[in-house]
Amino acid sequence: MKSLKANIIVVFAVIALSPLAAMAHQGEMHSNPAFGSAAPAPAATRTITISSTTKYVNVAQGDVVKFDVDGKTFTWQFDTLRANSSFDFSAIAPSGVNTHGVRVYVAPNPTYAN
Repeated sequence: MKSLKANIIVVFAVIALSPLAAMAHQGEMHSNPAFGSAAPAPAATRTITISSTTKYVNVAQGDVVKFDVDGKTFTWQFDTLRANSSFDFSAIAPSGVNTHGVRVYVAPNPTYAN
């Protein structure tokens, strides 16, 4: 009976830590509520590939996007404080990622449009 309890504790610990493990490979992330927050890769609803020819990306508030930049990936949720804003991609990219001077444009979430 005691080993069953120990196994249950281990299972709950693994479940609780799995989102942290999913983000661990993504490198050091920026955190700023004006831009959103890092998210686990499985939460992404779309993938955007950034190359040297990419000038900008369009997202909406609430989007969860996996970015692929020169083979390095990270996932970001645009739970921003304001819509209709733009900022440099470097504000959210992990350190060591070449952001190619890309600009991010955030539109209002269409779910909440009047």
